[in-house]
Amino acid sequence: MGKINGKQLYGFSRLQATLKMSGSPELKTLSLKQKLALNYVSKESKLTNLDGKIFSNTFTPYFPSLAYERFLAGAIKTARGQPSPVITNFAVTSRCPCNCWHCSFSDREKKDGMSLEDLKKSIAEVQDMGVCVVGLTGGEPLLRNDLEEIIASIDSRSMPIMFTTGYNLTRKRVKKLKEAGLVIPVLSLDHYTAEVHDKGRGVDGIFDGTVKAIEMFKDEGFYTAVSFVPTKNLVDDKTDLFRTLEFFAELGVNDMRLTSPILSGKLTSRPEEKLTKENIQTIFEFQKKAQKTEGYPNVFAYDFFESGKYYGCGAGYNYMFIDSQGEVSPCDFTMLSFGNVKKEPIPSIWKRLSGEFKGPACECYANRIHDTVAGFKSTTWPISPELSQEVLEKVPPFNPDEIPVFYKKMGFKPSSET
Repeated sequence: MGKINGKQLYGFSRLQATLKMSGSPELKTLSLKQKLALNYVSKESKLTNLDGKIFSNTFTPYFPSLAYERFLAGAIKTARGQPSPVITNFAVTSRCPCNCWHCSFSDREKKDGMSLEDLKKSIAEVQDMGVCVVGLTGGEPLLRNDLEEIIASIDSRSMPIMFTTGYNLTRKRVKKLKEAGLVIPVLSLDHYTAEVHDKGRGVDGIFDGTVKAIEMFKDEGFYTAVSFVPTKNLVDDKTDLFRTLEFFAELGVNDMRLTSPILSGKLTSRPEEKLTKENIQTIFEFQKKAQKTEGYPNVFAYDFFESGKYYGCGAGYNYMFIDSQGEVSPCDFTMLSFGNVKKEPIPSIWKRLSGEFKGPACECYANRIHDTVAGFKSTTWPISPELSQEVLEKVPPFNPDEIPVFYKKMGFKPSSET
């Protein structure tokens, strides 16, 4: 297996790190029951010590940091029934060299609608709202020549992460990204063979470029992650699926996000890609195997953590997405618009958004609304705020009778404020 950056913590080392992290001032207001609820989910993530920084996954800022304390504050706030955008992703461009089979950002305006100043202003606004993780995605963020300036505008209140294919990346630019303040690069990689990956991404040679980019980020000392989107056929073949996990271990990546096919973007017209209950059980096995095996990457499988057994889906409740034109959506995959940041302050849009998404759900909202959204036969995404309101009326995003286990354990009660 490849050598990861840092050291995964097990046994006494993990206990020591956990005790340090539990000493946060933000946790002092919690009851023992609530602290056990936090442990209920945190125990499912590996801890890695890299240069004195303890990483748990790509959704949580490293400890110790101001961003980590803000993460705890946001998690506690949402667990008490108060919506808060703990994490916000920005699509900094819709331009991309790839033509991915699963792209959730297809059929978008290709001209960048957000200038550097627009992005700086919006980043400052969401940081003032409590955001502790700012994700930069696209399209391909590396196509923006001002990417380093965007990253540098994110102050210590939030952890910057970037989603990329590694397209045309050089060692010189990796160093510039690190100097700008990038903390976690997340590289797109969907298979252990170049043939399958390149076909799925629509670009010959993209596999080799991504693997090289992973090596460069690792060489520069980054906590390095991959974003993995398996086809349904791959999940059907357990042997092949778990071979991909072995491959990621061989690369020595620290972390991986396993995002099962979500019926948005290109997959709006391919509902057959949605995983079955049996497939999801396989994903659970994948998650468990990775977590219990030393040297394997830490895994955040959406089907696992966003199920009713753990956090559930936080779209529009603890999460927000702002696209390359400034449209605000509940998440990257929920193709609804609640307003545009160039026309209205983000806090106003968030108030309207979270007024509909009053709490976490037990399943992916983007998948739940697929049939309704597909029925509009729109050629542009996201759909308008007016059509979005129709979707909300047909498929309400929040059901107070279905609360994920973590929130139940925390004593969640939906806020009466809208």
